[in-house]
Amino acid sequence: MTAQAGEAAGGSDAAVQATAPAPAAEGPAPTSGAAPAPATERSAPTSGAAPALAAKNAAAAVAADRESRPPHVLVPRPPRNAVDTVLAFPFVRLVLAYVLVLWVGRAVVRRLTGPLYEVFDWVASLFGGAYPQLPYPRLPETVLLVVVPFALYVPYVLLAERRRPSELAGGRQAAGELAAGAALGFGLFALIVAILAAAGTYEVLGAQSWTVLQWSAAAAAVSVREEIVFRGIVLRISEERLGTWLALLLSSLWFGLVHMDNPNAGVWEGLAIAVFAGPLLGACYLVTRRLWLAIGAHALWNLAEGGVFGTTVSGYEVPGILVSRLSGPEWLTGGAFGPETSWVTLGVTLTGSAVLLAIAARRGYLRPPRLRRCLATDEPWAGNGERAQSDRTVGGRT
Repeated sequence: MTAQAGEAAGGSDAAVQATAPAPAAEGPAPTSGAAPAPATERSAPTSGAAPALAAKNAAAAVAADRESRPPHVLVPRPPRNAVDTVLAFPFVRLVLAYVLVLWVGRAVVRRLTGPLYEVFDWVASLFGGAYPQLPYPRLPETVLLVVVPFALYVPYVLLAERRRPSELAGGRQAAGELAAGAALGFGLFALIVAILAAAGTYEVLGAQSWTVLQWSAAAAAVSVREEIVFRGIVLRISEERLGTWLALLLSSLWFGLVHMDNPNAGVWEGLAIAVFAGPLLGACYLVTRRLWLAIGAHALWNLAEGGVFGTTVSGYEVPGILVSRLSGPEWLTGGAFGPETSWVTLGVTLTGSAVLLAIAARRGYLRPPRLRRCLATDEPWAGNGERAQSDRTVGGRT
């Protein structure tokens, strides 16, 4: 029984006791009234059983509804005011969060990059030096690309969705998922390079100092913003109504569309990003219902692609530790956009996506479309991932 149900049951018993008839005054008990007295005493628990049973049944129904939903599927409670009524619509929240984290976030990063460089330069002057200016190192910009999306997304969730951002929670488990995602992203791209090398299209010409990784720092850091926007906002919120598969399709196409603005990009390049990256990173979110696995995979993919193996990252030329060259047909090498449009990349990543989605389905983390808005009865925002998973454990189901 939930705390609310317990209070309801307690209130019902108190009401019964308050309305019960007062005991008769002390005195000789009449012989004719001896029998009805026990009957009155027995009727008290009977009258209080109905509200308690109703509260217990309501609590069981709420628990069954919560368990039928995957973690982090949000169901808003009845609105308190006009603002809550508007925010109850997923499309409104999706647009609001997208504009806030992506567009406002970009403006904030541009505005703060210069002042932060001055702060870094002042700190360096304390040690008798000066911090290098643009274009690199890009540590101040990298810091902002990581911090600003979190600083905008977390207050949005707390205020607009009235819940804690459980998709960013996890503690040690989150650290493990971040590390696992990093291994996944690096490992998948290393496998792609190995296949291209075996096909004779990838060639190592030399090597450079590891310090060239600073060139890829911002490319890795931007993955935080992109995962919060496209998996934490577009996929998660649209899934409330569209269900998992349509939401995954929408977020993947949207993700590919924004990459069409990159250098050397066109319709095919945007479609390739939508086909290989959208399902893979979406599956990373769905399999855990947290963003850490997707952030780790995305960041280390970008870092490995440019900073380690020295190939073009989504149309951008980035120096790497390995000085390399790709030669051969564009369907194999990806052309000027980089290996991300190679058919080898599509095959490797789609295989990984299928495996992760199968795991998510087995865990019960995929949901069907729900066209009607459902309101929770017992929580401000139902679907806290840690609580939902613990409920399954207590119930003896995994």
